[in-house]
Amino acid sequence: MEIKKIAVFFLFLVVISCVKNDDSDPPITGEPQNISVLIAPNLTDANYSSAEEEHYVIRNDKTHLNTMLLFLGGTRSAPDDYRFVCDHAASIGLDVISLSYPNSVAAAPLGSSSDPLIFDNYRDEICFGDQSSDEVDVNALNSINSRVENLLKYLNLEYPDQNWGQYLTASNTPRWDKIIISGHSQGAGHASYLGKIYSVNRVVMFSGPNDYSTFFDAPANWLSESGETPLSKHFSLLHERDQVVDFAFQVTNLRALGLLSANEEPVLADDLTTPYSNANSLSINTPALSFHNGPIGSNRILPEIWTYLFIGN
Repeated sequence: MEIKKIAVFFLFLVVISCVKNDDSDPPITGEPQNISVLIAPNLTDANYSSAEEEHYVIRNDKTHLNTMLLFLGGTRSAPDDYRFVCDHAASIGLDVISLSYPNSVAAAPLGSSSDPLIFDNYRDEICFGDQSSDEVDVNALNSINSRVENLLKYLNLEYPDQNWGQYLTASNTPRWDKIIISGHSQGAGHASYLGKIYSVNRVVMFSGPNDYSTFFDAPANWLSESGETPLSKHFSLLHERDQVVDFAFQVTNLRALGLLSANEEPVLADDLTTPYSNANSLSINTPALSFHNGPIGSNRILPEIWTYLFIGN
């Protein structure tokens, strides 16, 4: 398989941060057990635009945990920008979908708004297509919820020997209890929001959620609302020098979510090994081209952390 340089672009206000794989990094997709495919959204429903980024789907041909990882990328990213973390997840036996979805509007800049529900409505419209936000224009077909359902139905039909049907109910809706929802930056917030609506296998957040209101000096309302997925199944990884979203804001959001107590900080994982004090919230302070992208980068300590976050010890 051709080695592709990965570039992840994130737009927050006037900040654009880019992370690329070094040419010396070994291609994880070259491992014989991992099989990947790019799938255009319009193959799953003809009403999607042919110009959209392709879904990135990867699974292990030998090891099967019968659990799916749904990964949601950050602002203006493409699904296969996240090959490092997604390929690792497949290597440990997860069936992985890195989803193509409308992600051109960043979450963090919305914090300057005087609308107390701006984050709630933003998440609702992108995740479910409800016409509730003035900041995005996402209908039901283009929502994360519909895109996951349409892709799973397509995979089940086109690849019947890969058992994608185990992630669908009898009525062809996603079986969320068998799905880990994860995301980076904007995607971390969507993962957390969906974990409020559905009882999912696990929620794993990288560099987020970033729904902090600088106008009200407080986290978004939805973060502190009760949800279907127990907090014991929520995990996060932040970088302490995040240059896109203030680390202190991210920690405050995790406290509002209930993942950290009032004075608790994420456990610094740099010099630790699994099980990382059995913590649900971790941080790193490692060198990186982009600290915001650090938790999903190529640092040698990350694969062990990812394994812990996705499947535990």
